Amino acid sequence: MEPLLKDITTEGYWPLQGQVYCRLFDRYIDFSVEDTATIEYVERCATYLNALSDELIDRLCRACIRYCNSFLEQIGEPEKKFGEPRDVLKLIAPASLIVPNIEDLDEPVVHMELNCEWEIEHGMEWIIRDNRVLYVGAFNGEDPWGEYLDKEFWNYA
Repeated sequence: MEPLLKDITTEGYWPLQGQVYCRLFDRYIDFSVEDTATIEYVERCATYLNALSDELIDRLCRACIRYCNSFLEQIGEPEKKFGEPRDVLKLIAPASLIVPNIEDLDEPVVHMELNCEWEIEHGMEWIIRDNRVLYVGAFNGEDPWGEYLDKEFWNYA
């Protein structure tokens, strides 16, 4: 079995960075932490990412499809058809897991930057917390601890 984390370093722009294994894409992706996250918290977030339920992954993929087809409609392109929700993952490449500073609840969160075939300039962002898909849309550097009770039109979660 592959190690969960590898190539961990404190050298570079982020206080702590390295690579994390992402089961959903079956590959290692970069991770970086904000100011105060610990390696233990990185491991908790990485474990959470790799333990997402099938139901949650399907909800996430349906949100990605909504984002994809809304964007294509906005630029006058035909929408894409997908046989299964997870087929959208073929058009997505994860760039990094962004590990936020720990908040009061100390719960793990998935905050990811991704590249997607349909929106090359801004890519995509995912925020998943408490077994809920909270944000899917263009990468805007959203707050992973935000409430997301009222969804803005650019949030496809």
